[in-house]
Amino acid sequence: MTLRQDALYASYQRMERPLFNVLYRQLWQAEDCQDVIHDSYVRVWERRDKVDETTLDALVWTTALNLAKNRLRWRVLRRHDTLDEASSPLASDAKPQDFLATRQLHEALRKLPRAWQQVLLLSEFSGLRGTEIASVLGIPAGTVASRKHLAMERLKTLMGASFDA
Repeated sequence: MTLRQDALYASYQRMERPLFNVLYRQLWQAEDCQDVIHDSYVRVWERRDKVDETTLDALVWTTALNLAKNRLRWRVLRRHDTLDEASSPLASDAKPQDFLATRQLHEALRKLPRAWQQVLLLSEFSGLRGTEIASVLGIPAGTVASRKHLAMERLKTLMGASFDA
């Protein structure tokens, strides 16, 4: 049951972009996202003797989400849990209202319960289906659907009229 290097590489090729998309909306810093993705694959590789290739992608998702959660906790402890203009995802030629909308979305996402936030980000940015999200998070598929619905409703409220679902 040893994980093959080519299977791990194929997983990375397939999942790097969706992982980055989800992690970015949690961490809001590209370098941190890349570090978490790298660390996730390193940890999986270190446990390769115990990894089943059929569950590899779910294991990488779970590992990455846990590492991101740990990184956020560390930021709070170090009091660096704010969106920095220097790390803004917007290009230098972006309009001020784009920055404000991004900041508003960031703040709204931070106000969601962590469980809702994870489901919403995975469903919108990972390319995973509801059953796959359920597997990654270890919850029933119905819970995925209800958490996504609740998260969208709360975001609409938090974002006000500017939010278009």
